[in-house]
Amino acid sequence: MHTTLAPNPRNNRLMTALAATLWVVTAHAVGLCLMVVMMIAVWGAAAEHPAETGDFLLQVAGVLVLGGAVLTAVWHALKLLRLAPATRAALVGALACPGPVGLALYVYLGH
Repeated sequence: MHTTLAPNPRNNRLMTALAATLWVVTAHAVGLCLMVVMMIAVWGAAAEHPAETGDFLLQVAGVLVLGGAVLTAVWHALKLLRLAPATRAALVGALACPGPVGLALYVYLGH
């Protein structure tokens, strides 16, 4: 016999708040990194190196597409565990957050 527990509304609110926080932090970090990428691209184009600038932008786009594909695959894999959408969003946000935040801190601190 298979019984399921009703989702706890308090737990759902907690997971929603956690997911929103993780994704806001991630979005800000990605935004900072993309601003730096665009500045590098503009400087490269201004220095009359459009081919290298194009290659650099294609590499950045490839990393973003690959990251999005991995996160989408994880999202759908977590559906198999029948987790609530808020919990899945929090888990995927926890996976997405460290890379961009680490890179943004590295760029921001100037190392």
